[in-house]
Amino acid sequence: MRTRKAIVGVLLPAALLLAGCDNRSADRKAMDVKFEKLDFEISTLETATSTYNLPHFEQATARYIGLVRHYKDLLGRAEAKRRLQSEADSVGDYCLPCAGALTGEASRYS
Repeated sequence: MRTRKAIVGVLLPAALLLAGCDNRSADRKAMDVKFEKLDFEISTLETATSTYNLPHFEQATARYIGLVRHYKDLLGRAEAKRRLQSEADSVGDYCLPCAGALTGEASRYS
């Protein structure tokens, strides 16, 4: 009986710890999928006719900033800033106001 309690006492906390680690990994995967989808959407807007896509750029930029804010704890300050600045550099040639909004948001994570 004592042996069974000892085994349960060791295995139960280990199982809970592993379950918690897996949950964080699942959150990270879900986050990465959302960012990949949005990055793809933004890349499809970066065409020769991008001047007609300005409202779509602005909507995608707002959603990108929203994703970074939502996942800021998971990303960390440095990664959040890096992602925002990288996206600003990417869209700067197509939507200057969008690049400004992303750069402004990145400055919040200094």
